[in-house]
Amino acid sequence: MPARNIIAGAANAERNMKLDWQKLLCTSRHATPSKDAVKSRSSFETDYDRAIYSSSFRRLGKKTQVHPMEENAHIHNRLTHSLEVASVARSFGRRLGQLLEEKGELPNSINEYDIAFSLMAASLAHDIGNPPFGHAGEYAIREWLESHSREFFPPDFNDEGLKADVLIFEGNAQGFRLASRKDLGELAYLHFTYCSLGTMVKYPWTSTDPRAKNLGKYNFFSSEEEIAKTIFAEMGLFKGDEFTRHPMSFLSEAADDICYRVIDIEDAVEINEISPSEARELYFGLLGDKKKEYHDKANLPQLRAEVIGRLIEAFWDVFVSNYDEIMSGNRVDDLKAGLSPQDSECFASVKKANTTKIFTAEKKIRVEIGSYQVMGRILKALGKATYALSEHQDLHSVPFIAQRCLSLAWSQDYLAANAKQPFVWWIHHTLDFISGMTDDRAIEISNSINGFN
Repeated sequence: MPARNIIAGAANAERNMKLDWQKLLCTSRHATPSKDAVKSRSSFETDYDRAIYSSSFRRLGKKTQVHPMEENAHIHNRLTHSLEVASVARSFGRRLGQLLEEKGELPNSINEYDIAFSLMAASLAHDIGNPPFGHAGEYAIREWLESHSREFFPPDFNDEGLKADVLIFEGNAQGFRLASRKDLGELAYLHFTYCSLGTMVKYPWTSTDPRAKNLGKYNFFSSEEEIAKTIFAEMGLFKGDEFTRHPMSFLSEAADDICYRVIDIEDAVEINEISPSEARELYFGLLGDKKKEYHDKANLPQLRAEVIGRLIEAFWDVFVSNYDEIMSGNRVDDLKAGLSPQDSECFASVKKANTTKIFTAEKKIRVEIGSYQVMGRILKALGKATYALSEHQDLHSVPFIAQRCLSLAWSQDYLAANAKQPFVWWIHHTLDFISGMTDDRAIEISNSINGFN
């Protein structure tokens, strides 16, 4: 057969591919022999429980969502945000289970509650890799390392994949690392099923992919690339030599989009960045035709609840109407891109309000500027200290100040047990520590390195 016919045949096969829910709802866990789930819980319930009880999730309680170091207890942090995202995701999960049952595509061993638990688990874990100070902390890590790469990397450092991981540090990739591995001590307590891991992934490429540099987004560090290949191959999520998104990831992303767009408005009113009347108008816009049912005295919590309910309907309609495209692995755009022109315009109005008023609050700007100094100081100290340890391969031979810096991050037992690890190993473990810090802990560590604690 001529080569062009073989190529054309392969292309047609890719276009006609259909993802298989039997594979997509995979309960395997990486590097763990298959075994029956605990009788009282499904594998996806276990994912949910592991997320809820993990230290990575618990620390989100003192990590910035939008407003850093906010003392008002009514304001969302990343933990309360993640719980709300999981609540919306549960609604999507139940609907998806019912849809698959209607289509005759639901595996016999799975029910709608299993799908809901997997979506909730992925939603609870979607921010566990984010560093202190919100996205400002992420940008601070990138910018400091870009400006000081010669101080951080040895002169003969030539691991381009690892360098890209660091210079384009991504909270999504850090989250996948924590949720997929089982060899990171308490950090890897989650060790999710393949399905829940796939549901977390919005940007299915590595740090060396051109899209990572162009968009600043990706989901796999070089250190987890082989893990990702194993997981995605098992679920049939490959198109040619590229990863394809898990269908449930569109729903977890939609749940996140709904929550942070809608609830940022309520927070902004709470701290007087926008007026209640401005918030009401934004909510009325998102209610569409349903706004006729309300009047000027409608309270904001009621409007917010109605808006979330209406948006769940709108996003679900996009998912259903694009189901075939999603199941062929051809869908690239998020569900938000498929909203009606009216809803898209209202979403744009909310985004504009966020950009011009909420995200430019003076306190937020001050903390974001300070985060560069805080994160840079910690990166510099731990980078030098771990390099010294990797060179000496004995904790007691490391210079005194380097020992002190290391002890701020890790116990003596941990340092002694890993003293012979190479510097490339320590780089990601340094990022594990830094991204795991809460806002206040980052400031405390920074001050200690600077000699003020």
